[in-house]
Amino acid sequence: MSLSRIVKAMLGFFCLISTCHGSPLKSDESVFFFPTSANQDKNLKWNIPIHHWVFEKEEDGIGNIFTQKVFSEIAETLEVTEEQAHSELFRKRLGWFLVDNERNKKIEICLENKQKEQLELTSANGHATTAFTFETKAQDSTWLSYKVLKDDRLFEGKVQLIPKTGLTVISDIDDTIKVSEVLDKKTLIKNTFLEPFKATAGMPEYYKKLQEQGAYFHYVSASPWQLYPSLELFMEENYPAGTVSLRNFRLKDSSILKFLKSSENYKTAQIRNIIQRYPKHQFILIGDSGEHDPEVYAAIYEQFPTAIKSIQIRAVTNSDLSDQRFNATFKEVPKRIWKLFSEPNK
Repeated sequence: MSLSRIVKAMLGFFCLISTCHGSPLKSDESVFFFPTSANQDKNLKWNIPIHHWVFEKEEDGIGNIFTQKVFSEIAETLEVTEEQAHSELFRKRLGWFLVDNERNKKIEICLENKQKEQLELTSANGHATTAFTFETKAQDSTWLSYKVLKDDRLFEGKVQLIPKTGLTVISDIDDTIKVSEVLDKKTLIKNTFLEPFKATAGMPEYYKKLQEQGAYFHYVSASPWQLYPSLELFMEENYPAGTVSLRNFRLKDSSILKFLKSSENYKTAQIRNIIQRYPKHQFILIGDSGEHDPEVYAAIYEQFPTAIKSIQIRAVTNSDLSDQRFNATFKEVPKRIWKLFSEPNK
């Protein structure tokens, strides 16, 4: 074998080792943790899921925004002015779609009881999900925090301990608790990238009442994970803390405009998973009439009829609010279970 082939083979071997074992976090890379919830097993140990994202945020990458696929689509649809394109809000929100996702990253965290856990290596999109068990004397409903080890910076996340029994709200986001106007693609992109997020009228107060009744919250949306860093403060200021389930998206995979449209299959799978993790809970499903929430929730009821306490659909302007639609959709759902509302407190 020639020397060059030997060298190539050795390089390949070391690359393979690096891929298998992962590489540590670099100084220009960051970690973002998404809020999750734990459930108890039969031995009363907590099953903890950790969802994290490792990326490098290119500070100058946004400077090339005029050549980016996302910007081209938004500019064409919205007729975005140069002033809007250079606004701080627009650059900040769109910037999350232009980060350099880091794969095969090795992260270790420490929980409040000093338990250490090695997280799964990140995939091509920079994301990874890790599951492990945890013992604690903390009370139910507690939010436990954890942080990244072996780094001088503070990267921390949180997980809520949700007991075996209780009341749980599973909520949509767009046009349910946040004004998005999904049915109008031009306004949808404007509300997503150019305007401050605005809470749907009456919904923060309604969710606070549900929280006072002891409800736990899971927010499920078909929006991409890249929007969550921008949504985080809005959620904290307006709604009870809870888990968030969004969708994976890469610029090269599809149109962002098409992606912002709802996905029935995705939401059904996420909601089914939540109910299966907490089989002794009673669930309130809250969504809107804009796209497929009624159909998704009706299908969920048929699978878990004893678990669903209520289905509540917010009436969205210019959506199909006909009796024909709702009577057909909820034909297998008792009338006392579902309702269509304009104002949540009525």
